[in-house]
Parts: sequence; C-alpha cells; structure tokens
Amino acid sequence: MNNQYLGVAQSRRLEEQRMKLGDVLRKERERKKITAGDAAVKMRLPIEDYEKLEGGASPIEEWGPRLAELAINLSTPTSRLISESGKSSHARQRDGQCGQLIRAHRMRRELSQEELAARLNWPVDQLNLVESGESPLEIYAPLLLRFAEVIDQPIFNLFYPCGLPVEKLNDYQ
Repeated sequence: MNNQYLGVAQSRRLEEQRMKLGDVLRKERERKKITAGDAAVKMRLPIEDYEKLEGGASPIEEWGPRLAELAINLSTPTSRLISESGKSSHARQRDGQCGQLIRAHRMRRELSQEELAARLNWPVDQLNLVESGESPLEIYAPLLLRFAEVIDQPIFNLFYPCGLPVEKLNDYQ
C-alpha cells in the first residue's frame, strides 16, 4: 500500500475523531447532569432541534468558532457580541443585534471592515453579511449564550475547552 494513501487515510480518521462543538455541548450538559430534554426546555427549543446541535451537523459548528474568532480579534468578551449586557435574556431584542454589536466593537477599535476581515482571514463580504445582521450568527449566537448560562460557564469556554480550540481536541475531561 502506498505511504501517501496511508497518510490520507490516517488524516481522515483523525479528522473523524476530532471533537465538534456539539460534542462539547453534550459533554458539558452531561457534566452538569442535565438531560437533553431539560436542556432543550431551558433553551426554549424543541428536543429535535437541540439534538441536532449536539449531533455536530448544525450551523453552530461553523458559526460558533467564527464568533470566538471575532471576540478574540475585537478583544471583547464573546457574550458582549451577542447582547449589550452579556446576558441571553437581552439577546435578540432587535433584528440584527449581533451584527450591530460586532460593528460597534469594530468601530470602537478603529478598525475598518477590510482590516478586521484580514485579521480573521475572511472575505470582506462575509464580515459585511455578519455586520448587516444577515448571517446565521443572529440565530446561533444567542442559543450558545443561553446554553452557556444553562451550564453556568462563560460562552468562550464552549469554543476553547481546556484552553484549546475545540477543533484541535480529540476529547477532554
């Protein structure tokens, strides 16, 4: 068998073993001894929707880490990019709230969209979509903040359990 093929196969297996944000949600929920049904109720979601989040195939897998990147690059607590108070009860009070807050924090840092997009390694169009309140972040960021409150953890810990990005982990305790 070709060594190059073995490297590709091993790489795929490692990728399949990598944790997803949904795995973190499940582990943290279980650590707090909360059932999936109770978590769904506390998050005001149908159980099927909550199970999709934990299943690792929902848009939170993309948008959760993007939210963390924004917080890091704006030197802003993640929760403050979702609600002015940092509390989920104040999230989604107006359309496009996350985008408006992200834009306000970017402007406070005196960064242009082009500068922030370059730091994030994002196309400017994508940052513009976020700031205009038209991205999935408007739906998923408040859900993640609510979940963080349910498990009594800072939201940033969901993206960096053990201080490492979730996509770099195979598991954690």
